[in-house]
Amino acid sequence: MSATLNEVYAQLPSPPLSPKNNLYIDECLYEQFIYSDEELKQIESLLSSPEESPIECPVQLSKDDILRNKYISMMEEGVEVNGELTPYLYIIEKLHSIGNNVINKKTKDAVPLRVYETGTDKYQEFWVHPMLLSLQSFQFFKLFEEIKENNEEGIIEIEIPSLKSFAIVLYYLYTGDKSKLFEIAKIDESLCKGIMENIECLEINMASF
Repeated sequence: MSATLNEVYAQLPSPPLSPKNNLYIDECLYEQFIYSDEELKQIESLLSSPEESPIECPVQLSKDDILRNKYISMMEEGVEVNGELTPYLYIIEKLHSIGNNVINKKTKDAVPLRVYETGTDKYQEFWVHPMLLSLQSFQFFKLFEEIKENNEEGIIEIEIPSLKSFAIVLYYLYTGDKSKLFEIAKIDESLCKGIMENIECLEINMASF
């Protein structure tokens, strides 16, 4: 018959400490774990709800993360117009309805944009409208937020992979016309590649429109 737990325990050697030392250690341990009722409640609360523990490691967000969170919040909660939040997609639809009439035109709220192609000195200049672009592209949102913060003036500059296809992407941002975008892309493989690279670079969320 196998030995019971008590029998096995009884056969274990005693620790090499005198009874007096044992008593001293027991008293020390006892004193270390005497808690008030209030402290016991706090411990119980922390153990039962670890996710609500006030002890958390602080996370330092980068400036880019802060702007990205602001951009996502705008898309989810709405755009502030005259002190009131208006649904994001409603604003985009309204802007697209007038986009064809103001694209690349020097209207009162238009600003000059110089667009460079990555790795070259080639560039083109356009008249653009900050609100229309920043609502649909995170990179434009980030660009115009930084310009506003630094009170910058003059020609705005940005760099993209394909200068040849930028005007097509700009047309899409102003009109929301996906069919025209795809139709043009089918004509030329290099144009299609350039369009997709620009959309990815500018972080245009086409799924939202």
